[in-house]
Amino acid sequence: MKKLVSILVLAMLCLGILAGAMAEGKSIDDVWAKGSTVYFHVPAKAGGGTDLFTRYLTQALTEAVPGVNFIVNNYEVSEVGMETVKSAKPDGLNLATCHGGAIIQWFTGSSNVNIKDDTKVVGILNLGGPQAIIAGPNAPYKNFTELAEYVKANPGKLMIGCSLGGTTQMIFVSFIEAIAGDSTLATYVQCASEADKLTNVASGAIDLANCSIPNALSYEADGRLTILGTIGPKVATVSSMSELLGIELGNQYASGPEQGVDSATWDSNYYVLVPKDTPDDVCEAINSALMKAAEVQSYIDGNHAMATFTSPIDYQGSIDALNTEWAFLDELVGNMGLKVR
Repeated sequence: MKKLVSILVLAMLCLGILAGAMAEGKSIDDVWAKGSTVYFHVPAKAGGGTDLFTRYLTQALTEAVPGVNFIVNNYEVSEVGMETVKSAKPDGLNLATCHGGAIIQWFTGSSNVNIKDDTKVVGILNLGGPQAIIAGPNAPYKNFTELAEYVKANPGKLMIGCSLGGTTQMIFVSFIEAIAGDSTLATYVQCASEADKLTNVASGAIDLANCSIPNALSYEADGRLTILGTIGPKVATVSSMSELLGIELGNQYASGPEQGVDSATWDSNYYVLVPKDTPDDVCEAINSALMKAAEVQSYIDGNHAMATFTSPIDYQGSIDALNTEWAFLDELVGNMGLKVR
């Protein structure tokens, strides 16, 4: 009897070792075999930010995973691109890239793809980039503290140009709430494109907007704008932004935390997604390839040119980042009365 028990124990140990070996998962060579084609679906037109980040990534992946063909597909209708990945075979050969705006679109009902439940996040392209908060050349406020005082003293008077119901309105609602304690003290008007924001702020047609730091520098040099500061990822400081852009920024580009408002930040990641039923070991393998690609110099240079912060994040860390952004936007969109889901 004792001998039989010993044999059974030995057999169970062997099975455990075998199971452990099987549980080690797949390598990227198992998922993306030499000669295979991997599709990155971009739910946006060519030339935009998400498209450029995706092309920087796929170029870097050709170095990190040689012998694999990476194809970028753009979609005029973003929903088609998202649905393509949602319904694709979960074999790791079809991926999507998008930013946190996709979460807002789900909550507001403009998209039927829930990136948290209909797909899986396998990695993060980057942490987004800082945006300058701009006002006219004769604005009666020069920083976030003075802006907050003005808003409180003049409720409803400040006109902010943004994409109504979109990401930039969410940014400004969060920003005004952070600096003044009440987002309804400002008035939000439709002004979506960066070119329109720059010209309308410079002319005085609107009081406040956001734009890229390179454009802010150009307009500021011509005396057409006042820079109040920047809003962006928590990692954004005058020092880190100066290093990112390769130029020395002045203190007028100080971030919210640097101006004493710790909550005046905006963390919005660019995600890499796969179909929801993709096995975790496949996701882990893809993430390892993305992590390697994020260290390729051409990828780093491309992101720096777009003034965005790169930071390789592992599989579980990417999931955690999505959950954090999801919870933040859930509350924000709900408080604005725009949430339909």
